[in-house]
Amino acid sequence: MLSLVVRTLPVLFAAVLGGLVASWVSGRAPPEEGAPGYAPAPVVSAPLVEATAMETASRYKLGGVVEAREAVHLTAQQPGRVSFIAGREGDRVGAGTIVVALDDDALRPEYRTAWASLGGEMAAQQNAQTQLYQKLYGFRQPTMGGPGYDAYERALTPFYNMFQNFMGSNAPAMGSPPMMTQDQAGTSPSAVNNARADYERQQAGLVAAQSRLDALDQRLRDRRAVAPFSAVIMTRHVRVGDVVQPGQPLVDLADPDQLDLRVEAPADLALNLKVGDKLPVSLDRGNVWAVVTQIFPGADQARHTVTIKAALPPGVAAAPGMYGQAWIAEPGGGGEQATAPGIPRGAIVYRGSLPAAFVVGPDGTAEMRILRLGDTAGDRVAVLSGLRIGEQVLAHPAPDLKSGDPLTMRR
Repeated sequence: MLSLVVRTLPVLFAAVLGGLVASWVSGRAPPEEGAPGYAPAPVVSAPLVEATAMETASRYKLGGVVEAREAVHLTAQQPGRVSFIAGREGDRVGAGTIVVALDDDALRPEYRTAWASLGGEMAAQQNAQTQLYQKLYGFRQPTMGGPGYDAYERALTPFYNMFQNFMGSNAPAMGSPPMMTQDQAGTSPSAVNNARADYERQQAGLVAAQSRLDALDQRLRDRRAVAPFSAVIMTRHVRVGDVVQPGQPLVDLADPDQLDLRVEAPADLALNLKVGDKLPVSLDRGNVWAVVTQIFPGADQARHTVTIKAALPPGVAAAPGMYGQAWIAEPGGGGEQATAPGIPRGAIVYRGSLPAAFVVGPDGTAEMRILRLGDTAGDRVAVLSGLRIGEQVLAHPAPDLKSGDPLTMRR
């Protein structure tokens, strides 16, 4: 029994000593401000500005669709089987690139036949040209019968023609055309005309053969759908091996680097716009300024609206087919927004592509607000949504500032 008590005494002593130390540590007061070891939470010191009322243009909100400025719908011009496609949706093709090709096996025999016909017509045309030159400027050919017969013809022909003229004048029924030597007959006007007519017939045949070859070239070109400009394949309607007919869609191409917002505006609003005006546009990823590039000259007879196209800035986060909203000003008032809170440009920061500002929360911490911006006047920007008039906004928020950071406000 005594040995058991001796063995448990060190353990009991250690437990009592640990409890006394813990009680002493927990009973100490926390360090006062300024004492060593005191680390207060970081506080951001930021100047403030007030969101004051700002006159802005009265605007109507009109929905529209984003579309590519350059787009083309390629269709089949000849029947055939698809043998080649340049890529899938989203692949880029350069200007002049073959996008879709049809097989040309059925046209190859016709093409070779046309080339053979063209070669034969060229040979016949050259022969006719040589014969005509001989009739006009060539050397004399030896007559039939040799030089003796030629001398006989030259001596007899004049006397024979004199006799024919005498008989024709006294007895017309017995007259006959004058005689010609073989050399004269070879270069007579009728012989030259026959040679010229044969040459012109061969020339026409040569042109016809070339036309048949040109027609086949055109048919071969129609079996190739070529991109007219640098674009992206938006929709592919066929696959390799499909059989197509004339007029069947092949692919849709568009240039996503040049985008427009197309809206249908009432005629009275369209009269207040002109090419070159800037419009605030709201997209899914933020707000941008777009420039009016086209106003259609007439209104739609059914809806009585005018089509307006505004060019979106390069690099905007948008794609053809997306929904967008254009804010069109009406000078006479009556629109959705007439007075808006205005803040300096320096108070606006961008988180990604979205404009934002930091306001002072009820507990004295920073609160981030996503903004929709409107018109500008000097250094001030109208805020169409996200702020209220009279709210306190950080004039120059730090790049690493986030919602919930404590603030030390000063004007």
